[in-house]
Amino acid sequence: MHRLRDFLKKKKLWNLKGLFIALVAIGGLGWGGYYLVKAGSTPEASAAEAAVQTAVARRGDLIIYASASGAVVASAEVTLGFEEYGTLSELGFDLGDEVQAGDVLALLDTEDTPEAIAAEVAQAQLDVLEAQKTLDDLYKNADKEAALALIAVEDAQAALEDLLNSDTQQAEAWQALVAAQEAVSDAQRSYTYTQSTASQADIDAAWAQVVLAEDALERAQENYAPYSGRDDSDLTKANFRAQLSAAQQSYDEAVRDYNAMNSTGSDADQSVAAAELATAQAQLADAERAWERAKAGPSAGEIALAEAELSLAQAEWERLSDGADPEDVAFALAELANVQANLNLALEKQAVVKLVSPIAGTIVEISAEVGETLTADTKFITVADLNQPRLEVYLDETDIENVSVGYEVEVIFDAFPDDIFIGHVIEVDPSLYESGNITTIKTLVELDVESFSKPRSLPIGLNAAVDVIGGRAENAVLIPVEALRELGPDEYAVFVVTGDNEPKLRMVEVGIMDYTSAEIISGLEAGEIVTTGIVATE
Repeated sequence: MHRLRDFLKKKKLWNLKGLFIALVAIGGLGWGGYYLVKAGSTPEASAAEAAVQTAVARRGDLIIYASASGAVVASAEVTLGFEEYGTLSELGFDLGDEVQAGDVLALLDTEDTPEAIAAEVAQAQLDVLEAQKTLDDLYKNADKEAALALIAVEDAQAALEDLLNSDTQQAEAWQALVAAQEAVSDAQRSYTYTQSTASQADIDAAWAQVVLAEDALERAQENYAPYSGRDDSDLTKANFRAQLSAAQQSYDEAVRDYNAMNSTGSDADQSVAAAELATAQAQLADAERAWERAKAGPSAGEIALAEAELSLAQAEWERLSDGADPEDVAFALAELANVQANLNLALEKQAVVKLVSPIAGTIVEISAEVGETLTADTKFITVADLNQPRLEVYLDETDIENVSVGYEVEVIFDAFPDDIFIGHVIEVDPSLYESGNITTIKTLVELDVESFSKPRSLPIGLNAAVDVIGGRAENAVLIPVEALRELGPDEYAVFVVTGDNEPKLRMVEVGIMDYTSAEIISGLEAGEIVTTGIVATE
């Protein structure tokens, strides 16, 4: 162990380069003196023999400790104050009173009235509802726009497919052309009606055509009637239906011709009919051009335009299909969080605020009086737990190997010099502390309340002398440290003087040791004699 080495250095008996040689030399002195005496040697040999000292292994107690000073501190301590501005209206306890966790220590009257708080809460709640509605509308509008964009995609897709389907385009164009031609014919007849100059003979002839056409229509209806309920695939039904359609058309034309010959319209009627005829003719021209285009099929430019419109519609739908714009959503969420926070603050406001103790303990400080105005950062009342006494202890840095968590301590307070208090080290600060020119180790000691009867509550700051017990051996075999011969790390031997006064080297197991004594766990019994070299021991 290094303690032995340190001690021997102080005694100037330690030579790092030749320890073992020195030990052997010392042992040799003992042996040499022994043999010279036995052989009746000279007085000089007797003097050498007298220089070798011995000691008897004994039983006793050995305590390794480090002395320090300390003072009582609270096991837990909190200094409290209100988080709002106001007037201290009540103190629930006095200095030195015991309190429990949850006790109301003080009351503060704030500047907020119940009516003002209620109004602020109501406004904050309204702001939250509006912010939530804004967020909801953002999602709803995004869904609506996405649906419309999908419809636009479907319409653009259908337009492109129709454009690429030439048969459908031609059929539609032909139907439009036929309809336009019929519209021109109808407009022409209407215009002719307004300008009729027919003679009575022409009118009578026209009427005769009406009568004949009506008779032919009636016969066609009679022929078709028996077959009207048959399936459309029936050829006879189809033939009679075609005859009925032709008879109806002939009758309609005969009526129009008769009406045109039988009446002449006014100037206004003629103007209207002329305008309708011009419009029908223009529409017919458009239909004829469309028919020509349909017959030729779509151009490359038309197809490219339709594909471009489809691509744009798809891109717009993809943009909207992911929902609302992330930036808009983020802004709306931030606004909602902000107004929600304002609501929480409003709900927390009180006309009268309570200050509650978070721990059980004793009130050790009150630095404000009732009626005093306090700011939000004013700490004015301190609660400390004194039920579990603790000491803050400072040791010299040279004792760093003699202190560790769990080590036993003995404490004597200046106020109680006749009582010994027992405790244990519960914390060793990893950092060293400088105080003037002294470097110290800060430790925390907890006293065992069962080890003493009074006082059960020790005042904070009470000073004490502290011994940190690094090791304790009771009724152990003890020898002087000078008798030990260190052969290697944690390997020791002693020279034992046997019955024939001849020193013999023996391995021993060493326990704790201080600067004077060492505990022998095994290898040596109490009462045996060991050599100590040339150092006299008691």
